[in-house]
Amino acid sequence: MSFILKMLDDKTYNLNVLKNVLKDIADIIGVFDLDKTILFLNDAAYNFYKKNPEQIRNKKCFEMLNKKELCKGCGIEKAIKTKKVIRYKKYIPELNKFVECTYNPVLNSSKEVMFVVENLKDITTINILVNTLKESEERYRKIIDLSPEAIVIIVDNKIVLANNKACTLLGSDCTEIMGNSIYKYIHPQFAKIARKRIKKHLKEKKSKAIFDYKIVRYDNSIVEVEISSSYLTYIGSPAIQAIIRNITQMKKNLNEAAKFQQKYIEGTSPFPEKLEMESLYMPARTVSGDFFKLYKVNQDLVIGIIGDVSGKGIRAALNVSAFFVLFREAILISDTPSQIVKFLNKKIVDYLGDNHYIAACCFSLDFKENKAKIIGAGINQFMFQRSKHSAEEIIVKGPFLGMFENGIFDEKTIHFEEGDKFYFPTDGLEFIFDDNELKQNYLKSHTIPEFITYLKNTLNNTINDGDALKDDSTIIALEIK
Repeated sequence: MSFILKMLDDKTYNLNVLKNVLKDIADIIGVFDLDKTILFLNDAAYNFYKKNPEQIRNKKCFEMLNKKELCKGCGIEKAIKTKKVIRYKKYIPELNKFVECTYNPVLNSSKEVMFVVENLKDITTINILVNTLKESEERYRKIIDLSPEAIVIIVDNKIVLANNKACTLLGSDCTEIMGNSIYKYIHPQFAKIARKRIKKHLKEKKSKAIFDYKIVRYDNSIVEVEISSSYLTYIGSPAIQAIIRNITQMKKNLNEAAKFQQKYIEGTSPFPEKLEMESLYMPARTVSGDFFKLYKVNQDLVIGIIGDVSGKGIRAALNVSAFFVLFREAILISDTPSQIVKFLNKKIVDYLGDNHYIAACCFSLDFKENKAKIIGAGINQFMFQRSKHSAEEIIVKGPFLGMFENGIFDEKTIHFEEGDKFYFPTDGLEFIFDDNELKQNYLKSHTIPEFITYLKNTLNNTINDGDALKDDSTIIALEIK
Protein backbone atom coordinates (compact mmCIF):
# COMPACT_ATOMS: atom_id res chain seq x y z
CA MET A 1 0.00 0.00 0.00
CA SER A 2 2.96 2.35 0.56
CA PHE A 3 3.40 2.77 -3.21
CA ILE A 4 -0.26 3.70 -3.71
CA LEU A 5 -0.30 6.24 -0.90
CA LYS A 6 2.62 8.15 -2.43
CA MET A 7 1.61 7.81 -6.05
CA LEU A 8 -0.01 11.09 -7.10
CA ASP A 9 -0.84 14.62 -5.90
CA ASP A 10 -4.17 14.70 -7.70
CA LYS A 11 -6.80 13.96 -5.05
CA THR A 12 -9.50 12.61 -7.37
CA TYR A 13 -7.04 10.37 -9.20
CA ASN A 14 -5.64 9.11 -5.89
CA LEU A 15 -9.13 8.31 -4.66
CA ASN A 16 -10.02 6.43 -7.86
CA VAL A 17 -6.78 4.43 -7.63
CA LEU A 18 -7.51 3.54 -4.01
CA LYS A 19 -11.08 2.52 -4.84
CA ASN A 20 -9.90 0.15 -7.57
CA VAL A 21 -7.22 -1.40 -5.41
CA LEU A 22 -9.11 -1.60 -2.11
CA LYS A 23 -12.60 -2.60 -3.19
CA ASP A 24 -12.01 -6.37 -3.09
CA ILE A 25 -9.76 -6.51 0.00
CA ALA A 26 -11.17 -8.76 2.72
CA ASP A 27 -10.39 -6.27 5.50
CA ILE A 28 -12.87 -3.52 6.35
CA ILE A 29 -11.72 -0.45 4.40
CA GLY A 30 -12.97 3.13 4.42
CA VAL A 31 -11.62 6.36 2.94
CA PHE A 32 -12.51 9.65 4.68
CA ASP A 33 -12.15 13.32 3.78
CA LEU A 34 -10.55 15.85 6.14
CA ASP A 35 -13.99 16.79 7.52
CA LYS A 36 -14.64 13.07 8.30
CA THR A 37 -17.03 12.65 5.34
CA ILE A 38 -17.15 9.11 3.93
CA LEU A 39 -15.60 9.04 0.45
CA PHE A 40 -15.51 5.27 -0.05
CA LEU A 41 -16.30 1.97 1.65
CA ASN A 42 -15.42 -1.44 0.26
CA ASP A 43 -17.86 -4.37 0.26
CA ALA A 44 -16.47 -5.74 3.52
CA ALA A 45 -17.17 -2.39 5.21
CA TYR A 46 -20.76 -2.27 3.96
CA ASN A 47 -21.31 -5.78 5.34
CA PHE A 48 -19.63 -4.90 8.65
CA TYR A 49 -21.71 -1.75 9.23
CA LYS A 50 -24.81 -3.31 7.63
CA LYS A 51 -25.23 -0.28 5.37
CA ASN A 52 -25.69 0.32 1.66
CA PRO A 53 -24.18 3.12 -0.50
CA GLU A 54 -27.32 5.24 -0.34
CA GLN A 55 -27.35 5.15 3.47
CA ILE A 56 -23.82 6.53 3.81
CA ARG A 57 -23.93 9.13 1.04
CA ASN A 58 -22.51 12.46 2.35
CA LYS A 59 -22.44 11.04 5.88
CA LYS A 60 -19.73 11.52 8.49
CA CYS A 61 -17.82 8.57 9.92
CA PHE A 62 -19.65 8.64 13.28
CA GLU A 63 -23.06 8.77 11.59
CA MET A 64 -22.56 5.17 10.40
CA LEU A 65 -22.98 4.23 14.05
CA ASN A 66 -26.01 6.55 14.45
CA LYS A 67 -23.94 8.96 16.56
CA LYS A 68 -24.17 12.75 16.50
CA GLU A 69 -20.53 13.56 17.27
CA LEU A 70 -17.01 12.19 16.83
CA CYS A 71 -16.01 9.09 18.75
CA LYS A 72 -13.72 9.72 21.71
CA GLY A 73 -10.08 9.54 20.60
CA CYS A 74 -11.05 9.56 16.90
CA GLY A 75 -8.31 7.82 14.90
CA ILE A 76 -9.10 9.80 11.73
CA GLU A 77 -8.61 13.09 13.56
CA LYS A 78 -5.33 11.90 15.12
CA ALA A 79 -4.01 10.76 11.73
CA ILE A 80 -4.83 14.17 10.20
CA LYS A 81 -3.15 16.09 13.04
CA THR A 82 -0.01 13.95 13.36
CA LYS A 83 0.33 12.92 9.66
CA LYS A 84 1.35 9.53 11.00
CA VAL A 85 -0.20 6.06 10.93
CA ILE A 86 -2.40 5.51 14.00
CA ARG A 87 -2.99 1.99 15.34
CA TYR A 88 -5.03 0.75 18.30
CA LYS A 89 -7.74 -1.72 19.33
CA LYS A 90 -11.22 -0.74 20.43
CA TYR A 91 -14.68 -2.04 21.25
CA ILE A 92 -17.67 -0.77 19.21
CA PRO A 93 -20.68 -1.13 21.53
CA GLU A 94 -23.18 -0.23 18.79
CA LEU A 95 -22.08 -3.34 16.86
CA ASN A 96 -20.84 -5.42 19.81
CA LYS A 97 -17.53 -5.88 17.98
CA PHE A 98 -13.86 -5.76 18.91
CA VAL A 99 -11.68 -4.32 16.12
CA GLU A 100 -8.03 -3.68 15.37
CA CYS A 101 -7.80 -0.21 13.78
CA THR A 102 -5.25 1.36 11.44
CA TYR A 103 -5.63 4.93 10.19
CA ASN A 104 -3.27 5.81 7.34
CA PRO A 105 -3.03 9.48 6.25
CA VAL A 106 -2.53 9.89 2.49
CA LEU A 107 -0.06 12.70 1.82
CA ASN A 108 0.71 14.61 -1.34
CA SER A 109 4.22 15.64 -2.36
CA SER A 110 3.89 18.74 -0.16
CA LYS A 111 3.38 16.43 2.86
CA GLU A 112 -0.20 17.65 3.33
CA VAL A 113 -2.98 15.19 4.18
CA MET A 114 -5.46 14.60 1.34
CA PHE A 115 -7.60 11.99 3.07
CA VAL A 116 -7.38 9.11 5.56
CA VAL A 117 -7.66 5.37 4.87
CA GLU A 118 -9.23 3.37 7.70
CA ASN A 119 -8.45 -0.36 7.93
CA LEU A 120 -10.40 -2.40 10.49
CA LYS A 121 -9.93 -6.05 11.37
CA ASP A 122 -12.71 -7.82 13.22
CA ILE A 123 -11.01 -9.54 16.20
CA THR A 124 -14.17 -10.34 18.12
CA THR A 125 -13.68 -14.09 17.78
CA ILE A 126 -10.06 -13.83 18.91
CA ASN A 127 -11.10 -11.82 21.98
CA ILE A 128 -13.71 -14.41 22.86
CA LEU A 129 -11.07 -17.14 22.57
CA VAL A 130 -8.67 -15.20 24.81
CA ASN A 131 -11.40 -14.79 27.43
CA THR A 132 -12.17 -18.48 27.13
CA LEU A 133 -8.52 -19.27 27.86
CA LYS A 134 -8.63 -17.15 30.97
CA GLU A 135 -11.76 -18.90 32.17
CA SER A 136 -10.65 -22.45 31.66
CA GLU A 137 -7.21 -23.95 31.10
CA GLU A 138 -8.80 -27.35 30.63
CA ARG A 139 -11.08 -26.03 27.92
CA TYR A 140 -8.04 -24.53 26.22
CA ARG A 141 -6.22 -27.86 26.32
CA LYS A 142 -9.17 -29.42 24.53
CA ILE A 143 -9.26 -26.63 21.96
CA ILE A 144 -5.60 -26.88 20.98
CA ASP A 145 -5.70 -30.68 20.86
CA LEU A 146 -8.39 -30.35 18.20
CA SER A 147 -6.17 -28.01 16.18
CA PRO A 148 -4.62 -29.41 12.98
CA GLU A 149 -1.55 -27.26 13.74
CA ALA A 150 1.28 -28.03 16.19
CA ILE A 151 0.88 -25.70 19.19
CA VAL A 152 3.02 -25.20 22.30
CA ILE A 153 2.76 -22.76 25.21
CA ILE A 154 6.05 -21.40 26.57
CA VAL A 155 6.46 -19.88 30.07
CA ASP A 156 9.92 -18.84 31.34
CA ASN A 157 11.41 -20.50 28.23
CA LYS A 158 9.87 -23.86 29.20
CA ILE A 159 7.19 -25.82 27.36
CA VAL A 160 4.22 -25.99 29.73
CA LEU A 161 1.67 -27.24 27.23
CA ALA A 162 1.91 -29.06 23.90
CA ASN A 163 -0.81 -30.60 21.76
CA ASN A 164 -0.55 -33.98 20.05
CA LYS A 165 0.51 -32.43 16.72
CA ALA A 166 3.42 -30.67 18.44
CA CYS A 167 4.57 -33.88 20.12
CA THR A 168 4.48 -35.68 16.76
CA LEU A 169 6.45 -32.89 15.09
CA LEU A 170 9.10 -32.95 17.83
CA GLY A 171 9.22 -36.74 17.63
CA SER A 172 8.55 -37.50 21.27
CA ASP A 173 5.88 -38.36 23.80
CA CYS A 174 4.13 -35.32 25.30
CA THR A 175 5.10 -36.33 28.84
CA GLU A 176 8.78 -36.12 27.82
CA ILE A 177 8.37 -32.70 26.20
CA MET A 178 6.54 -30.94 29.04
CA GLY A 179 8.88 -28.93 31.24
CA ASN A 180 11.77 -28.95 28.77
CA SER A 181 13.41 -25.72 27.64
CA ILE A 182 12.28 -24.64 24.18
CA TYR A 183 15.97 -24.17 23.36
CA LYS A 184 16.47 -27.91 23.63
CA TYR A 185 14.66 -28.10 20.28
CA ILE A 186 15.88 -24.90 18.59
CA HIS A 187 18.90 -25.62 16.36
CA PRO A 188 22.13 -24.01 17.78
CA GLN A 189 22.36 -21.93 14.58
CA PHE A 190 19.20 -20.06 15.67
CA ALA A 191 19.46 -20.24 19.47
CA LYS A 192 20.94 -16.76 20.03
CA ILE A 193 18.51 -14.92 17.78
CA ALA A 194 15.58 -16.94 19.17
CA ARG A 195 16.46 -15.81 22.71
CA LYS A 196 16.45 -12.17 21.61
CA ARG A 197 13.14 -12.54 19.80
CA ILE A 198 11.38 -14.29 22.67
CA LYS A 199 12.64 -11.72 25.18
CA LYS A 200 11.51 -8.87 22.94
CA HIS A 201 8.19 -10.57 22.23
CA LEU A 202 7.40 -10.86 25.94
CA LYS A 203 8.52 -7.30 26.68
CA GLU A 204 6.46 -5.73 23.90
CA LYS A 205 3.52 -8.15 24.30
CA LYS A 206 3.31 -8.60 20.54
CA SER A 207 0.11 -10.09 19.19
CA LYS A 208 1.90 -11.92 16.38
CA ALA A 209 5.39 -12.53 14.99
CA ILE A 210 6.44 -15.06 12.35
CA PHE A 211 9.98 -16.39 11.88
CA ASP A 212 11.65 -19.37 10.25
CA TYR A 213 13.85 -21.71 12.30
CA LYS A 214 15.41 -25.14 12.28
CA ILE A 215 14.47 -27.48 15.10
CA VAL A 216 16.17 -30.64 16.31
CA ARG A 217 13.76 -33.52 16.86
CA TYR A 218 14.08 -36.19 19.57
CA ASP A 219 15.94 -38.50 17.13
CA ASN A 220 18.37 -35.64 16.22
CA SER A 221 16.88 -35.19 12.76
CA ILE A 222 16.51 -31.57 11.64
CA VAL A 223 13.27 -30.01 10.42
CA GLU A 224 12.71 -26.58 8.87
CA VAL A 225 9.78 -24.84 10.56
CA GLU A 226 7.83 -21.62 10.52
CA ILE A 227 6.86 -20.48 14.02
CA SER A 228 4.00 -18.03 14.48
CA SER A 229 4.12 -16.63 18.02
CA SER A 230 1.54 -14.68 20.01
CA TYR A 231 1.73 -13.18 23.49
CA LEU A 232 -0.80 -14.28 26.11
CA THR A 233 -1.20 -14.72 29.85
CA TYR A 234 -1.20 -18.36 30.87
CA ILE A 235 -2.33 -19.16 34.43
CA GLY A 236 -1.31 -15.67 35.48
CA SER A 237 2.14 -15.73 33.85
CA PRO A 238 3.42 -14.01 30.68
CA ALA A 239 3.57 -16.67 27.97
CA ILE A 240 4.02 -17.28 24.28
CA GLN A 241 1.76 -19.43 22.18
CA ALA A 242 3.76 -20.83 19.26
CA ILE A 243 2.13 -22.43 16.23
CA ILE A 244 4.73 -24.57 14.48
CA ARG A 245 4.50 -25.61 10.84
CA ASN A 246 6.81 -28.04 9.09
CA ILE A 247 8.05 -26.21 5.98
CA THR A 248 10.98 -28.49 5.12
CA GLN A 249 9.69 -29.35 1.65
CA MET A 250 8.51 -25.82 1.01
CA LYS A 251 11.95 -24.48 1.98
CA LYS A 252 13.59 -26.91 -0.41
CA ASN A 253 11.34 -25.68 -3.22
CA LEU A 254 11.94 -22.05 -2.27
CA ASN A 255 15.70 -22.52 -2.26
CA GLU A 256 15.45 -23.92 -5.77
CA ALA A 257 13.30 -20.96 -6.75
CA ALA A 258 15.83 -18.56 -5.20
CA LYS A 259 18.67 -20.12 -7.25
CA PHE A 260 16.49 -19.81 -10.34
CA GLN A 261 15.73 -16.18 -9.50
CA GLN A 262 19.38 -15.25 -8.95
CA LYS A 263 20.07 -15.90 -12.63
CA TYR A 264 18.11 -12.76 -13.42
CA ILE A 265 19.81 -10.52 -10.86
CA GLU A 266 23.16 -9.16 -12.03
CA GLY A 267 25.02 -6.77 -9.78
CA THR A 268 27.73 -5.70 -12.24
CA SER A 269 27.76 -2.64 -14.46
CA PRO A 270 27.04 -3.30 -18.15
CA PHE A 271 29.25 -0.29 -18.96
CA PRO A 272 32.13 -0.35 -16.39
CA GLU A 273 34.19 2.22 -18.23
CA LYS A 274 31.34 4.76 -18.13
CA LEU A 275 29.17 3.69 -15.21
CA GLU A 276 29.97 2.44 -11.71
CA MET A 277 27.21 0.28 -10.27
CA GLU A 278 26.59 -1.01 -6.74
CA SER A 279 23.49 -2.88 -5.60
CA LEU A 280 21.82 -4.36 -2.55
CA TYR A 281 19.41 -7.29 -2.89
CA MET A 282 18.10 -8.67 0.41
CA PRO A 283 14.88 -10.75 0.39
CA ALA A 284 12.64 -10.58 3.47
CA ARG A 285 12.18 -14.34 3.12
CA THR A 286 13.91 -16.94 0.94
CA VAL A 287 12.54 -15.70 -2.38
CA SER A 288 12.17 -12.03 -3.25
CA GLY A 289 9.58 -10.31 -5.38
CA ASP A 290 12.12 -7.58 -6.15
CA PHE A 291 14.21 -7.51 -9.32
CA PHE A 292 16.51 -5.27 -11.32
CA LYS A 293 18.32 -5.40 -14.65
CA LEU A 294 20.55 -3.14 -16.74
CA TYR A 295 21.03 -3.77 -20.49
CA LYS A 296 23.70 -2.28 -22.73
CA VAL A 297 21.75 -1.45 -25.89
CA ASN A 298 24.73 0.01 -27.80
CA GLN A 299 28.00 1.85 -27.14
CA ASP A 300 26.13 4.92 -25.87
CA LEU A 301 22.91 3.66 -24.31
CA VAL A 302 21.93 1.66 -21.20
CA ILE A 303 18.35 0.70 -20.34
CA GLY A 304 17.58 -0.23 -16.73
CA ILE A 305 14.62 -1.34 -14.66
CA ILE A 306 13.98 -2.05 -10.98
CA GLY A 307 10.73 -3.38 -9.59
CA ASP A 308 8.62 -5.54 -7.36
CA VAL A 309 6.25 -8.24 -8.66
CA SER A 310 3.19 -9.49 -6.85
CA GLY A 311 3.20 -13.01 -5.51
CA LYS A 312 5.40 -14.88 -3.05
CA GLY A 313 7.77 -17.83 -3.13
CA ILE A 314 7.94 -19.85 -6.32
CA ARG A 315 5.17 -17.72 -7.83
CA ALA A 316 7.36 -14.63 -7.34
CA ALA A 317 10.32 -16.30 -9.07
CA LEU A 318 8.14 -17.33 -12.01
CA ASN A 319 6.60 -13.85 -12.22
CA VAL A 320 10.08 -12.29 -12.33
CA SER A 321 11.24 -14.62 -15.10
CA ALA A 322 8.06 -13.94 -17.10
CA PHE A 323 8.56 -10.22 -16.64
CA PHE A 324 12.13 -10.33 -17.96
CA VAL A 325 10.91 -12.12 -21.08
CA LEU A 326 8.57 -9.20 -21.66
CA PHE A 327 11.28 -6.65 -20.85
CA ARG A 328 13.69 -8.12 -23.41
CA GLU A 329 10.90 -8.12 -25.97
CA ALA A 330 10.12 -4.47 -25.16
CA ILE A 331 13.77 -3.43 -25.67
CA LEU A 332 13.77 -5.05 -29.10
CA ILE A 333 10.79 -2.89 -30.02
CA SER A 334 11.95 0.40 -28.50
CA ASP A 335 14.90 1.86 -26.60
CA THR A 336 12.94 4.68 -24.90
CA PRO A 337 11.61 4.13 -21.35
CA SER A 338 8.20 5.66 -22.16
CA GLN A 339 7.51 3.18 -24.97
CA ILE A 340 8.94 0.28 -22.98
CA VAL A 341 6.64 1.02 -20.04
CA LYS A 342 3.58 1.38 -22.29
CA PHE A 343 4.39 -1.97 -23.92
CA LEU A 344 4.86 -3.68 -20.53
CA ASN A 345 1.67 -2.15 -19.14
CA LYS A 346 -0.41 -3.71 -21.92
CA LYS A 347 1.32 -7.10 -21.81
CA ILE A 348 1.42 -7.69 -18.03
CA VAL A 349 -2.20 -8.84 -17.77
CA ASP A 350 -1.76 -11.41 -20.57
CA TYR A 351 1.28 -12.93 -18.85
CA LEU A 352 0.43 -12.65 -15.15
CA GLY A 353 -3.37 -12.42 -15.18
CA ASP A 354 -5.70 -9.97 -13.47
CA ASN A 355 -4.86 -8.53 -10.05
CA HIS A 356 -1.13 -9.20 -10.46
CA TYR A 357 0.38 -5.76 -10.70
CA ILE A 358 4.05 -4.84 -10.94
CA ALA A 359 5.66 -1.80 -9.38
CA ALA A 360 8.60 -0.59 -11.47
CA CYS A 361 10.87 2.28 -12.39
CA CYS A 362 12.37 2.21 -15.90
CA PHE A 363 15.23 4.46 -16.96
CA SER A 364 17.75 5.07 -19.73
CA LEU A 365 21.25 6.56 -19.61
CA ASP A 366 22.38 8.10 -22.90
CA PHE A 367 26.14 8.72 -22.72
CA LYS A 368 26.22 10.43 -26.11
CA GLU A 369 23.88 13.21 -25.00
CA ASN A 370 24.65 12.82 -21.24
CA LYS A 371 20.95 12.52 -20.59
CA ALA A 372 18.85 10.26 -18.36
CA LYS A 373 15.13 9.54 -18.76
CA ILE A 374 13.20 8.04 -15.83
CA ILE A 375 9.63 6.69 -15.85
CA GLY A 376 7.65 5.90 -12.69
CA ALA A 377 5.21 2.97 -12.67
CA GLY A 378 4.33 2.24 -9.05
CA ILE A 379 7.88 2.99 -7.91
CA ASN A 380 7.54 6.75 -7.96
CA GLN A 381 10.61 7.99 -6.09
CA PHE A 382 14.32 8.00 -6.73
CA MET A 383 17.27 10.17 -5.71
CA PHE A 384 19.67 12.12 -7.89
CA GLN A 385 22.88 13.67 -6.61
CA ARG A 386 25.05 16.17 -8.42
CA SER A 387 28.76 15.67 -7.81
CA LYS A 388 29.70 16.97 -4.34
CA HIS A 389 26.14 18.17 -3.70
CA SER A 390 23.28 16.90 -1.50
CA ALA A 391 21.04 14.16 -2.84
CA GLU A 392 17.62 15.25 -4.12
CA GLU A 393 14.46 13.18 -3.91
CA ILE A 394 12.57 13.20 -7.21
CA ILE A 395 9.00 12.00 -7.84
CA VAL A 396 7.78 10.54 -11.14
CA LYS A 397 4.06 9.83 -11.07
CA GLY A 398 2.54 6.71 -12.56
CA PRO A 399 0.33 3.71 -11.56
CA PHE A 400 1.43 0.11 -11.25
CA LEU A 401 2.06 -1.79 -14.48
CA GLY A 402 -1.07 -3.73 -15.39
CA MET A 403 -3.39 -1.63 -13.21
CA PHE A 404 -4.89 0.60 -15.90
CA GLU A 405 -4.92 -0.25 -19.60
CA ASN A 406 -4.36 3.38 -20.60
CA GLY A 407 -2.32 4.42 -17.60
CA ILE A 408 -0.42 7.71 -17.76
CA PHE A 409 3.25 7.54 -16.78
CA ASP A 410 5.27 10.70 -16.15
CA GLU A 411 8.82 11.03 -17.45
CA LYS A 412 11.70 12.95 -15.86
CA THR A 413 14.70 14.02 -17.96
CA ILE A 414 18.02 14.77 -16.24
CA HIS A 415 21.25 15.95 -17.85
CA PHE A 416 24.14 14.34 -16.01
CA GLU A 417 27.88 14.90 -15.70
CA GLU A 418 30.87 12.98 -14.39
CA GLY A 419 30.48 12.23 -10.67
CA ASP A 420 26.67 12.48 -10.65
CA LYS A 421 24.82 9.66 -8.91
CA PHE A 422 21.43 7.96 -9.18
CA TYR A 423 19.75 5.88 -6.45
CA PHE A 424 16.79 3.62 -7.34
CA PRO A 425 15.26 1.73 -4.32
CA THR A 426 12.22 -0.54 -3.91
CA ASP A 427 9.76 0.01 -1.06
CA GLY A 428 11.77 -1.98 1.51
CA LEU A 429 14.29 0.89 1.53
CA GLU A 430 11.89 3.83 1.31
CA PHE A 431 13.13 5.00 4.71
CA ILE A 432 16.15 6.59 2.99
CA PHE A 433 13.86 9.30 1.58
CA ASP A 434 13.01 10.44 5.12
CA ASP A 435 16.64 10.52 6.30
CA ASN A 436 17.67 14.16 5.83
CA GLU A 437 21.10 13.61 7.37
CA LEU A 438 21.79 10.92 4.80
CA LYS A 439 20.60 13.06 1.88
CA GLN A 440 22.19 16.32 3.02
CA ASN A 441 25.55 15.12 4.34
CA TYR A 442 26.30 11.40 4.30
CA LEU A 443 26.06 10.83 0.55
CA LYS A 444 28.27 13.86 -0.18
CA SER A 445 31.21 12.37 1.72
CA HIS A 446 30.78 8.64 1.02
CA THR A 447 31.20 6.48 -2.06
CA ILE A 448 28.37 4.32 -3.39
CA PRO A 449 30.10 1.10 -2.14
CA GLU A 450 30.22 2.65 1.35
CA PHE A 451 26.56 3.63 1.09
CA ILE A 452 25.53 0.08 0.13
CA THR A 453 27.57 -1.30 3.04
CA TYR A 454 25.83 1.17 5.37
CA LEU A 455 22.39 -0.01 4.21
CA LYS A 456 23.39 -3.66 4.48
CA ASN A 457 24.59 -3.12 8.06
CA THR A 458 21.38 -1.28 8.92
CA LEU A 459 19.24 -4.21 7.71
CA ASN A 460 21.48 -6.79 9.39
CA ASN A 461 21.24 -4.88 12.67
CA THR A 462 17.45 -5.04 12.38
CA ILE A 463 17.64 -8.82 12.00
CA ASN A 464 20.22 -9.23 14.78
CA ASP A 465 18.00 -7.24 17.13
CA GLY A 466 15.36 -9.92 16.72
CA ASP A 467 13.13 -8.30 14.12
CA ALA A 468 12.34 -9.54 10.62
CA LEU A 469 12.61 -7.45 7.50
CA LYS A 470 9.16 -6.09 6.73
CA ASP A 471 9.72 -6.23 2.98
CA ASP A 472 12.24 -7.21 0.34
CA SER A 473 15.01 -4.59 0.22
CA THR A 474 16.64 -3.73 -3.09
CA ILE A 475 18.50 -0.69 -4.45
CA ILE A 476 20.67 0.21 -7.44
CA ALA A 477 23.28 2.95 -6.92
CA LEU A 478 24.91 4.35 -10.08
CA GLU A 479 27.74 6.84 -10.54
CA ILE A 480 28.67 8.46 -13.85
CA LYS A 481 32.36 8.14 -14.67
